[in-house]
Amino acid sequence: MTLLNTLQDEMKVAMKAHDQARLDALRLMVSAIRYVEVDTPNLTDEQIVGVLTKEAKKRREAIEAYKAAGRLSAAEQEQYELTLIESYLPKKMSEDEVRIKVKEVLDSNKFDNFGLAMNAVMKTVGKDAEGGTVAKIVKELFK
Repeated sequence: MTLLNTLQDEMKVAMKAHDQARLDALRLMVSAIRYVEVDTPNLTDEQIVGVLTKEAKKRREAIEAYKAAGRLSAAEQEQYELTLIESYLPKKMSEDEVRIKVKEVLDSNKFDNFGLAMNAVMKTVGKDAEGGTVAKIVKELFK
């Protein structure tokens, strides 16, 4: 069963349970996947995870914007959606784990600029870590 099928089954469960907030969030995820499927039919689970990762990033940015604007109820809704999206994504490395990997890479190599350091670290951690977290830690330690 693909991730898309799982999401659609979860939608059915949410409909039967009359859980409107969950249903809406699941519909947003399925809609984003279907939108990408227009250009790339028959997405693999890895591609679907990529779509959901982008959706999670959008939610994080929206949460920051809503909090800055003082719209806490909208930020809470986005946080709910983010939490639900992340429940379908593979587990990411914690900030401490990323920090250890960054230190290992920076200690084993001498880099002239931030871009080269960032590239080497991203090759090491791959998709197991959030890019923003990696960038923040590399900036911290690349001095």
